[in-house]
Amino acid sequence: MRIAQYGTARGMRQDNLRRLTLGDRIVVGGTLVTLVAMLLPWWDSGLGVTANGFHDWGWLTLLALAGVAMLLVVRITAADGGPRLSVDDDVAYLIGGAAEVLGSVIFWVGNNGRLVGGVRFGVFVALVGGMVTVIGGWVKRMEMRPLGPSHGGDR
Repeated sequence: MRIAQYGTARGMRQDNLRRLTLGDRIVVGGTLVTLVAMLLPWWDSGLGVTANGFHDWGWLTLLALAGVAMLLVVRITAADGGPRLSVDDDVAYLIGGAAEVLGSVIFWVGNNGRLVGGVRFGVFVALVGGMVTVIGGWVKRMEMRPLGPSHGGDR
């Protein structure tokens, strides 16, 4: 039984996954890295108390992650591509990735100067995931650019 043969309009079909461009695939990778990072420790008190990405400014990273993930799922699963946004998808991915990075950086700066404890590796993994999402948005932007007139030849 093949997914492409028996998929429904509401379900994810294998041919929908094949349509993903390089930019889309990079955004998916960045989203997955950020999702894993949210579960990792972002802060440690040094006394056995830790906090993951669901605390403090990690919420900004989580909200941006949710927005990017929802847009990806709608674009992959909707038969007609889903509703149009006021900005192109590449710009939405760039903004979402930048918000993921911003949440990680603010968490890092805000929690690094405390007397007790310090920032753990999860915040850096989230930072990398957000940067990968930004790179994916940029690659998608380059894919969407129309090819200009050829340079050379006779005029």
